[in-house]
Amino acid sequence: MSAPAPDPLSGAGPEVVVHGDNHGVVSTGPHSVNLVFTSQGPQQVDNLRELPLHEAPLLPTAPALRLFGRDELVAEVAARVAAGGHAQLYGRAGVGRSAVAEAVHHRLAAQGRRGHVLRQQESEPGTLDSVYRRLATAFFGRTFLRVDEADLRAAVAGVRDVHVTLLDTALDRADLNRLTETFAGCTFLFTSPHLTLPDTAGAHHVQPLGRHAAVALLSAELGLDPGPVGLRNLQFDHAYRESGGRPQRLRQYAEFIKGMDQWRARVTREPHDQPPPVDPAGLSPERQAQTLALALGEPARRVLVALATFGVPVTAHWFAPVTGCPADAAAGPELLDRRLVTLEGEAYRITQDAAQAVRGLEWPAAPAVTAAEGVMAAVAAAEVDPPVDPGLLTALTRALNADREWAVASHFVRTVLPVALAAGALRTVAELYALGRTAALRGGLRREHAHYLRAEEQTRKLLEGDRTVVAAALVLLASPVAPAAIASGGKVSAVVGKFVSAVTTKAGMTVAAVSVAAAATAGVVVAVTSDSTPAGCEQALSANQALSTGKPRTYPELATTYRQMATGMDEAAGAADEDKVRSVLRAQAADFRQQAEEVAGKSAGGSTGRPLHPDVVAAMVGGEKLSSGIHNLQAVSAVCPLD
Repeated sequence: MSAPAPDPLSGAGPEVVVHGDNHGVVSTGPHSVNLVFTSQGPQQVDNLRELPLHEAPLLPTAPALRLFGRDELVAEVAARVAAGGHAQLYGRAGVGRSAVAEAVHHRLAAQGRRGHVLRQQESEPGTLDSVYRRLATAFFGRTFLRVDEADLRAAVAGVRDVHVTLLDTALDRADLNRLTETFAGCTFLFTSPHLTLPDTAGAHHVQPLGRHAAVALLSAELGLDPGPVGLRNLQFDHAYRESGGRPQRLRQYAEFIKGMDQWRARVTREPHDQPPPVDPAGLSPERQAQTLALALGEPARRVLVALATFGVPVTAHWFAPVTGCPADAAAGPELLDRRLVTLEGEAYRITQDAAQAVRGLEWPAAPAVTAAEGVMAAVAAAEVDPPVDPGLLTALTRALNADREWAVASHFVRTVLPVALAAGALRTVAELYALGRTAALRGGLRREHAHYLRAEEQTRKLLEGDRTVVAAALVLLASPVAPAAIASGGKVSAVVGKFVSAVTTKAGMTVAAVSVAAAATAGVVVAVTSDSTPAGCEQALSANQALSTGKPRTYPELATTYRQMATGMDEAAGAADEDKVRSVLRAQAADFRQQAEEVAGKSAGGSTGRPLHPDVVAAMVGGEKLSSGIHNLQAVSAVCPLD
């Protein structure tokens, strides 16, 4: 059902019908009107500054891995952050930067500190803008595709005593300076490959473990007496060189030793028990990982192969959809115990050594079709929480294209695009459009290919701030694109009317930032996923596109544009083979002919009778053209899917 409302140009709002379970924001301008769709219904927020701040959670309190040779570093960093300063841990991958950060969090949590821990996502470009979007989501509980720095700074100006950790960030010195100035009331801890912290007093180079710390780590992992004596039969020097002093590899080596039959078969433990000698030729990290992988149970082995095949972190909730086996959901602890994966938040990432081991063992790759079908089923049922990581969506699509599964790849992209849009993953959205377009082209799916070309351009314009498409986005939210409709009148109608009126009356001005968070379960920018388009719709939508790109500056030129639109809609009606479609298109053609007659003799003079400046006239003409385009698109969308 729907709730009617007056015409937006008369001062109120249009009829608004919201379909599906939409979660999103459409906004424009530095003092924007935000239309927010939540599970509680539509809400109006005048500006980012009006959104309520969410209380930050307590920092993670789970005990971190026992560290060796790092106690002084952890204490120094924790003290600096507790005193209100910023810190950075930098160094090459695998030396334990994240482990040190986790130990710092543990100490801060004991003091009751609250904050957010964000890891660089593969689906994000790693720019300052992407960090701002993620932080805005963390602080306000909304998803944004664009955040204005000045608005964000004002919105968080009152925040105090909140800590933020950015793991694996590559932001440069200038960006870190802007970030810390924007969140002036927060403390920051960065883990990075290079030194970029403006205040170098808080920067710490994390080195690989020294020999003494490595001996202590291995002794503790194996339950041996501390010191090199208990390790002499382990070819320790060779293992230490192979590991490069990296803690993850040393722990993997310990698991390798503990997995040996002779070591496991001990009945008693004597004070100076030692494992049997190890052949140095079998001590490479890859050989160790192969040995550990061969001893895995079948569920853990399937998950390990999937992690190696797709190359992105996956949470345990998504193991079963990706492998197609429900029993695989519990495989995480076994993989973690064998040191074949690392944890990134709640996601499991395969180690480099384990990935090489899977390839060396020549195990078949995980089937991409099985993974894609499992993910699509879970997304459609909305049965898995947390949501799928956008990076996995891209990885699966690439694998499908590599296997030449063109139809499955195209269908997969259309199914999961709203998920990537809802997550605010701009780079993933762009990659999915490109991969879906390639799949449709290679597979000879002409209708699918046309969908990608049209939807990709529409989304691009929306994100770049095209004012016509910004207004059209509201129509998409109100167009019949889903079987279940939720009527919204009153306040939301007024909001839409206010928004459309603002865009229309400022048609001669530059529209500033645009942000859109797409629907979570129903497409907003990609409105529907229908596989068939009624005859005549292609021509009607093309005619409307021509209207949006035309730039009449006078009323006679606008009349000519309307006559061309009438001709285009008549041609589209002639091509239609359904009575309902033909009737709507002919009605639109008649409407454009009437509008052409009305504006043809319209005066361009002001209330005083004096001629107006040409730019003012052009703005007025543009506003009327925009309004006509919106109403036409709304009418056409009732019978033509906007795919």
